[in-house]
Amino acid sequence: MTLTWAVILISYFVYGFVTPANASRRPKYSSHIKFRCFKTLGCYSLDAPFNNTYFLPDSPRRINTRFWIYSPNSYKKKALRIDRDYSKIYKASLPTKVIIPGFNPYHEVFAWVDEMAIELQKLEPMNVIIVDWSGGAGFPYEQAVANTRVVGKQIANILLHLNPTHAKKRFNKLHLIGHSLGAHIASYTANHLKHVYRISGLDPAGPNFQDTVPKVRLDADDAEFVDVIHTDGTMFLAIKGFGTMKPMGDIDFYPNGGKKQPGCQGTWLDLAIRAYNTGIKNATNSVGCSHSRAIFLYIESIKSTCFTAVQCDSSQNFTLGKCKNGEYITMGYHLRKSAPKGMYFLNTIGRRPYCGYNYIIDMFVAQNTTLHGVYIRLVGTKGISSKRHISGDPIKSNNAYKVGTVLLANKELGDINEVQVLYAPESRFRFFLYKSTIQVLGITVTDVNHHSRFKSCSKLNISRDSRVVFHKENPNTNCF
Repeated sequence: MTLTWAVILISYFVYGFVTPANASRRPKYSSHIKFRCFKTLGCYSLDAPFNNTYFLPDSPRRINTRFWIYSPNSYKKKALRIDRDYSKIYKASLPTKVIIPGFNPYHEVFAWVDEMAIELQKLEPMNVIIVDWSGGAGFPYEQAVANTRVVGKQIANILLHLNPTHAKKRFNKLHLIGHSLGAHIASYTANHLKHVYRISGLDPAGPNFQDTVPKVRLDADDAEFVDVIHTDGTMFLAIKGFGTMKPMGDIDFYPNGGKKQPGCQGTWLDLAIRAYNTGIKNATNSVGCSHSRAIFLYIESIKSTCFTAVQCDSSQNFTLGKCKNGEYITMGYHLRKSAPKGMYFLNTIGRRPYCGYNYIIDMFVAQNTTLHGVYIRLVGTKGISSKRHISGDPIKSNNAYKVGTVLLANKELGDINEVQVLYAPESRFRFFLYKSTIQVLGITVTDVNHHSRFKSCSKLNISRDSRVVFHKENPNTNCF
């Protein structure tokens, strides 16, 4: 019973008891307060479409939004206030990045915002602005949702103050980077400014935004270019992940399927036990691991172009290796605006710098039967991969049947020069259930990061508990 209450309490503090977008099912904010107005920030009501929460925004004084700036070529931040002249430290001719954190239940100062700002400053001279709205970003979650609209307007106001001239060009180098609720704040900021070059949404918050219209949440029309990284779209019964699987940008990335991330272990039962033993704060920090992974993937992407993703229509098809002929683009900061729009997938490892090397494998077999107990290892000029299980129902491909998978290596393997295949069914009844041999007609391997290809047209029979090796051949050979 204690564990049950722990789960209920965590659900309440993080999401509130009520999360549907239909406000008619919610209690009214007040019988006499229908809207709130704030000087220089406008008026806010609960009328549709902004009925995704039954709270009106807090006052600006209570939210207490603060701004900090890293001037070009500076690793020391300074406080920003809208009533002062910052023309000496803000250079309007240079790119401007605005970092907007999300839900902050304990009003802590997030170390990652400064880490991201410093990594950005290492690239080129730019203005980097940090938004601290922690006073309004805490419990209850739905109040924080309501406060995002005010914060979005506050950011717009200070940007207009910093750059008051050249209305058509002043924000053509503006890049808003928002995590969780911060991604939707970026949307509101952009709508007030009318023109923004780019928004990067880092696992945009799902609860209270999942089923809303584009005006209420981050959307591809909010800027010239909107890219999104999804890392926590998992559903746990009635308890949702912090993020969402819903596409919200011109380009949407789904590392590891966009749900639970490697290195973020534990179930909701583990969470409840942790809440009981160590307190709700430690428990909620743990469950936010996948949600915050988008932040650190983005920080690593500033330093590297390692995160190569493949265009695909679903995580399942990517895992089965069915999308190797799609577009290949770089996830994160160095993504180009000219990249083809759509959904992209990749796998990463579970620790920093998170970069993994994805290899799409196609194995062609003679028989149209489900494969069991087949393992593949890649051997390259720079290393050897671990074993990868390849199974499933083969699909017809010319004169053979094809089964595919994606192998993730922790390090770059270099040019693949051989592929090892092991046939070892693990069932105790394998001599009755599985074939004594399988006939492999060839193998192809596509290196996602470098777009190179291994191909072997060798036709080999593999007996149970044996291993064969396929060697690289001319990739232009037509054998399938």
